[in-house]
Amino acid sequence: MLLHGHRGKWTWLEAPPATTTIPPYGIHRAPCGDVWVYGSELVARWDGAAWTVLPAPGGIRAGFTGLLPVARDDIWMTGYDYGVGGPPGKPPGVRLLHGDGTGWEYVTAPFGVGVLTGIVGDAQGRPDRISGWDFWDQTRAHYLRWDGTAWVSERGPVATTPVVMNALATVPGSDGYWAVGTTSPPPSPTAQPRIER
Repeated sequence: MLLHGHRGKWTWLEAPPATTTIPPYGIHRAPCGDVWVYGSELVARWDGAAWTVLPAPGGIRAGFTGLLPVARDDIWMTGYDYGVGGPPGKPPGVRLLHGDGTGWEYVTAPFGVGVLTGIVGDAQGRPDRISGWDFWDQTRAHYLRWDGTAWVSERGPVATTPVVMNALATVPGSDGYWAVGTTSPPPSPTAQPRIER
């Protein structure tokens, strides 16, 4: 189910046609006004009149944590995929996809084991930064920066405990960013909020 808020009033919006019962994970409004919903089995765009459903990226035990629509034929998604089998506690692999509106291609990230937790655009809506959790170096957040042709690693400050950043936001009118997360993966009872900028 989806709700649309306008001028202090909320109304139900027809859900995108889908063949899955798995609900969307997130929502993103593009600069052109389109609204996108996304999840492991659904990617759809609302243009103000109707839904357009794109092919779902798929994966095995995959989850998608961020979507950045630069244009209707230029879409980025972040997430993770546990793959087939493996021992209990096996870490996921990062997922970074680029779509053209008809399909998805995998993009190699600077690290492979962990989770990409969110993506933000620059002032023009182009890809800019991705936040992530790197299994092999858990005491620093792993950020990716788009240099115009590829994603490049940037690391957060060193912590004394594991760091899991869950969300990333740009600071309007500046070249700054804020990231929020915890000091250890859930369900650890000693986890504390962590904010980086």
